[in-house]
Amino acid sequence: MSSLSLEQKIGLMCIVGTSLPEADAALKERLKSFSYGGMGLFPHNIVSEAQIKRLIADLKQNAETRQLSEMSFMISIDEEGGSLSNFSELFPTVPGNRAIGLANDPHLAYLSGRLIGSQLSDLGFNLNWAPVLDVNSNPLNPVIGVRSFGEDPEHVARYGEAFVQGMEEAGVVSVVKHFPGHGDVATDSHVTLPVCDLTLKQLQDCSLRPFQAAIEAGVGAIMIAHLVFPNIPESKGFPASLSPFFIEELLRGKLGFDGLVCTDDIEMQAIKSNYSPEEIGVLAVMAGNDQILMCHTPEFQQRVYEGIVNAVRSGVISEQRIDQSVRRILQFQERMAQCQERAKVVPKSEWASLAAHISEASIVVHRDPLGQLPLGDRSYVLVVPEMHRLTQADTTFDKPLMLELYLLGKGVRLEIIHTSMDPTEDERIEVGRKISHADAVLQVTRNAHMFQGQLTLAEHCASLKPHIALVLRNPYDADVLPEQSTVVLICSSSNESMQAFAETFTQTGLSKEGHEAPMDAAKRK
Repeated sequence: MSSLSLEQKIGLMCIVGTSLPEADAALKERLKSFSYGGMGLFPHNIVSEAQIKRLIADLKQNAETRQLSEMSFMISIDEEGGSLSNFSELFPTVPGNRAIGLANDPHLAYLSGRLIGSQLSDLGFNLNWAPVLDVNSNPLNPVIGVRSFGEDPEHVARYGEAFVQGMEEAGVVSVVKHFPGHGDVATDSHVTLPVCDLTLKQLQDCSLRPFQAAIEAGVGAIMIAHLVFPNIPESKGFPASLSPFFIEELLRGKLGFDGLVCTDDIEMQAIKSNYSPEEIGVLAVMAGNDQILMCHTPEFQQRVYEGIVNAVRSGVISEQRIDQSVRRILQFQERMAQCQERAKVVPKSEWASLAAHISEASIVVHRDPLGQLPLGDRSYVLVVPEMHRLTQADTTFDKPLMLELYLLGKGVRLEIIHTSMDPTEDERIEVGRKISHADAVLQVTRNAHMFQGQLTLAEHCASLKPHIALVLRNPYDADVLPEQSTVVLICSSSNESMQAFAETFTQTGLSKEGHEAPMDAAKRK
């Protein structure tokens, strides 16, 4: 600590990013000049396995030239599985939290964390901004949804702890998110500042409980959400990520957390649209954050950094306050080093089989009242709605759905029909015409509980033919789909999940034992 200059200390508190897939001369010079504590990588930084390994190696090597070689340079990513999977074109992927949470087996969360951690470790990452510990108490939540393990806080806590254990056993440290809970909002913080109407008592009864459990289990880092709580006056109208009440009083004081605290990315519109870069950095430090994530724009990053430096030099922020965060960062780096030393990664040769096992085990038959499963020697029409990008925290929205090919590969007689995300009446009439000669309908749903056109189409199809709904997004579709419909909760559109469905539900004489686990609707809002 004593050997570090003020500028180096503040640099360690900043996690930045780049728009490029390589460490060019300008980026290397920035990292050398400002001694940033790490970098966050995103899909636009990923081209190939060899490229991402080379980028990470260059970043680490460049960090070692800053006379800070004894410190770990944090290479981070949001790798949650499911709808936020950055390496689906490179490695086998796992379903997201919601699919795994429905399977009623926390060991699957452990295996998921272990596989993701092994893949990240192989690439050179040492930190993962996952898992999501948000309790998805609002089914209309546009940004969390399938990223949550569920609606019950104890359930979320158990699965989150298992995921963290698996990932850290593979040598990659977790940052759990988004404290104090992002599950009860109606807007997306990537595009606007969400408002959560919960009181402090309501937060304590639900949203905070997974974070409390994670703290008791020894988690090392927590990410703070960008959302405001008008019914918690102690926050004084500040977003949680910029609020001394939420960080210093609630998280550190009442919950007793003394690990690393970081903001969610402050270049999200929730923050960027409401404060200047200089204001954001100062407010974030004064609120109690140890690290500030700002992973996209160099000019923005520099202004935040310089704003903090100037605030310390002018006496607005004490250097003692900076030292508190640097001390936590150094302690966290020791945790990262120990985690890497103890790592027991899953061998690369086992990744595909493990991903297939997790994908198959997470598929749940919610109901099959007319015995439509397994798919038999009949003709089917497969109805697939196109996928919109429902949130920026989604890497799957533009990926082709491979279900048709896997089903055809199993000998299923099939014709596919594509519709819009919210099918119109004309589309419904056209689908009705095309299914007239089929024996049954397979309909993919993607948040039919939010897109009435999908639901109306399902009701129309079910009135004409045996109807099988494959739910690939939020499981809440099961509550609104026709009672006579077979409903399969997959909550994932990955190749592995599509192949698992084809492998499992096209076999003659399939035993459904172990797959039926109806959702407990009473636990949902």
